Amino acid sequence: MRIGILIPTRGSVMQSARRPPVDEGWAMARHADAHGYDAVWVGDSVVMKPRLEPLTALAYIAGITERVRLGTAVLLPALRHPVVLAHQIANLDQMSHGRVVMGIGVGWSLPAAAREWAACGADHKRRARRMDQHVEVWRMLWRGEPVTHTDGDVVLTEHTIGPLPWNAEGPPVLITAGNRGEMIPASFDRFARLGDGIITTYIHAEECKTVREHAEKAMVKYGRSAPDFPLCVYTTVRLGDDPARVRRETENFLAAYYGGGVHSRGTMGLGPPEVVVEALRRYAAAGATDLCLRFVGDKQLAQLEEFTAKVLPHLR
Repeated sequence: MRIGILIPTRGSVMQSARRPPVDEGWAMARHADAHGYDAVWVGDSVVMKPRLEPLTALAYIAGITERVRLGTAVLLPALRHPVVLAHQIANLDQMSHGRVVMGIGVGWSLPAAAREWAACGADHKRRARRMDQHVEVWRMLWRGEPVTHTDGDVVLTEHTIGPLPWNAEGPPVLITAGNRGEMIPASFDRFARLGDGIITTYIHAEECKTVREHAEKAMVKYGRSAPDFPLCVYTTVRLGDDPARVRRETENFLAAYYGGGVHSRGTMGLGPPEVVVEALRRYAAAGATDLCLRFVGDKQLAQLEEFTAKVLPHLR
């Protein structure tokens, strides 16, 4: 199971929008690169949950690291234009020598999310179809051949982009499915049509098997078979000797992070090191191939260093 970490691009802005302590995030990326982590990940939001813009943040991280993959957990493509985003992703992938991993999702079905879409000039009601359109357009342009294609506001006439992604197939695309333990058929259908893997969050370890079962069933419909497809789980960890205090601190942080206390589901890595090790091992046993670990609260670099010393060796 590959282990990655979330860079606190939201957490730093929560501390200060004018002078966010971004250096801690960059130090975490360097630490991950130097200590054998597989990936660093960043989230996405513009006005609903403000944070550093994900692709420019990853471009900076690409310049200060050499090895770790650069992932989005998750990007909301429908807030942007498909052709422009295809170019940006390809540029980042080229600069990082093929280290980009695109975790993408359709976003929340909440009034606050609808207002974010409106702020960005996007149609919240069409966000699912818009995300499909993104992946379709990306892959057409990433092939490097002139593209003629019309779909709504996308009008390509013998157009190409450059640079192209580092690898001919382009960055892998991981599509959200199974979030919060909700096995929504449309999400698995989208993965089966367009995805290279799945990224999911707020799920308990044992639900990974269910996610794989639904995904494999959906792939059969499209004549695909990829039993070892990547399954990345975004989960929350915090080390501490007092489990009750750790859980309370985590719930308080997530309430501020999301604006509500409903997203502590699936926060499995909370407590002393041995408890965290056992919790994360359960994900591997249930079929997760990757973890995106989010630390909570302040002093996240110190938390990462403690995790590296006390937990990471037991997960390798």
